[in-house]
Amino acid sequence: MLENAFILIVTVEGHGTKRFGIQPDDLPPDSELLYADPSFYEHYKTLVWGTSFGFLSTLLVIGLLIEVLRRRAAAAIILQENEQRYRDLAEVGADIFWEIDAALNLSHLSGKLPSHLSLSPHELLGKPYREIFAQLSTVDFESNHFESLIAARQPIKDFIFRLRESDNAVRIFKLNGRPIFDKQHQFLGYRGVQREITEEYNLAQTLAYQATYDSLTGLINRTEFDTCLRAAVLRAQQYGTASVLCYLDLDQFKIVNDTAGHLVGDQLLSELAHLLKQSVRPDDHLGRLGGDEFGLIIENCSVEHGQQICQTLIDKVLNYRFKWQDRQFNVGVSIGMVPITCAQTTATELLSRVDLACYKAKDLGRGRSYIANCDDLELEMRQTQMARVANISQALEENRFFLMQQPIQPLTQPEPHPHVEILLRLIDEHGQVISPGHFILIAERYGMIALIDRWVVETVIKQYEHLFPQPQPLVSINLSGASLSDNRFIEFVLKLIHQSTLDPHRLCFEITETAAISHLEQVKVFIKEFKAIGVKFALDDFGSGVSSFGYLRSLPVDFLKIDGSLVRHIVDERCDRTIVDLVNQVAHMMGMRTIAEFVEDTDILAQLKKMGVDYVQGYAVGEPMPLTLGACTETLPIDTKSEWSTP
Repeated sequence: MLENAFILIVTVEGHGTKRFGIQPDDLPPDSELLYADPSFYEHYKTLVWGTSFGFLSTLLVIGLLIEVLRRRAAAAIILQENEQRYRDLAEVGADIFWEIDAALNLSHLSGKLPSHLSLSPHELLGKPYREIFAQLSTVDFESNHFESLIAARQPIKDFIFRLRESDNAVRIFKLNGRPIFDKQHQFLGYRGVQREITEEYNLAQTLAYQATYDSLTGLINRTEFDTCLRAAVLRAQQYGTASVLCYLDLDQFKIVNDTAGHLVGDQLLSELAHLLKQSVRPDDHLGRLGGDEFGLIIENCSVEHGQQICQTLIDKVLNYRFKWQDRQFNVGVSIGMVPITCAQTTATELLSRVDLACYKAKDLGRGRSYIANCDDLELEMRQTQMARVANISQALEENRFFLMQQPIQPLTQPEPHPHVEILLRLIDEHGQVISPGHFILIAERYGMIALIDRWVVETVIKQYEHLFPQPQPLVSINLSGASLSDNRFIEFVLKLIHQSTLDPHRLCFEITETAAISHLEQVKVFIKEFKAIGVKFALDDFGSGVSSFGYLRSLPVDFLKIDGSLVRHIVDERCDRTIVDLVNQVAHMMGMRTIAEFVEDTDILAQLKKMGVDYVQGYAVGEPMPLTLGACTETLPIDTKSEWSTP
């Protein structure tokens, strides 16, 4: 065995295999390598691990530094944005930022300081706020209220102080702040802002003035007057104080506006308001209610004393002369009066009643006062009429108007078509039938009559065939003076006729004598326009007023209706009988046919037939009968002694 084995021992300074180029694969299979050269890793293992750890640590530190720098950059951007936002808000919301410490000394001050401060911000720091305001002799600062807020550690909200400058101008400032506490809730001071609000304050004062006072006269306006009136009513109810409410309406003021213009009228109103203001007591309330109307509340005053004051106002206005260029105007004033007593009433009811009292003063001749007592039956009736007028629009919408018809009977010869007059009635809120005598005149006075005219004409024309079966009659419709002088009404009626199947020859418009005289030129145009298409016309109530045969020549009417106040007495009154006979003859000479109204018995009928009157109308020949029931569902009661028609 020893013959086939050998041992190779190479020892050359520990580097034999490497030095002689002997690789481990070159050795015999059974060889045993007793010593091999160590690898670099084995030789420098500690150094390798130390270097690797140091490199990784360095990378980690670099990464952390990068993240810190990134976050700092982001924070810097946010801080910059917040600072810009803070500056923007500061410019909008405040002029000065301030802080005071726990000893109430100024510890921080920044912003735009007002020019009235003689010290710089640095010189102001550390000084008590009292000392800062003490140097300003013209400042109005409520120190006691300010100190009470601080002593109670309360927020300072909209604290206002004023500064009077050398030119007597007043600047307004507003303080806002809140207390500062540490984590242990120890008081550290206050932090807040100051802003000048002079323009805002002046604007608010202007708006408040405009909301209370009339810009033209300087008197309180309607809203403020209503407030004063409610307060006076409340005092009367609680304490029994007696006051007087007055409503003043200038007489003949419209002449000034129409002849000299509204600017001159405004000047007159301003001067009269000043005159009235000087003539009432300081504690009384004088206000402009609108246009040329004024309201006056005379406090703690009896009706008798109030009447004396009102008479003084009437005399001063009457004696006042208003000059414009080379012209001189004088106006008057009518005054309605109502006592404000402890009776249960409201300001609205008092205003309504005193308004009616003023109208009563005008009706009595103007330039006077009228006292509306609680038992004034005439005013009660007028107030009821006013309520009905105010309800006209609603009544039209609710279909509470309805039409009636009354026949107009021929006396001399039969007619191929019947003739009827359209009459109007109103149903009030309680279901009672109201005749036109209770609402027509008031509707004319307050400009509501045109609505009624339009409703009547439109109803008759549109529903003619439905309302009047064969034989179709000639229908007479009354029109007011307001409609006759309105060109829009002419267009309205013409359009209705053209769009309907109604034969214009079956339509007759009745115009009262008074309306014809008052609107003569407009009536001529109206008659000419409609007679061109075949519409007939009747002159109503002839003989009731200042009758004149002269103007009849210029009014080509078809019928002349003799007023019933003359007709009803022709049997017993020779004078009336003569007048009726004369009117009948003159009408026939002018080619007109006559209609006698208020024919209530056979004796009157016989006299009219003897005179040769063409037609008669009244209860002797036919009572008014419902034509359309409107909102009614049953037969309506008929006023057997009244033949009130449409206007």
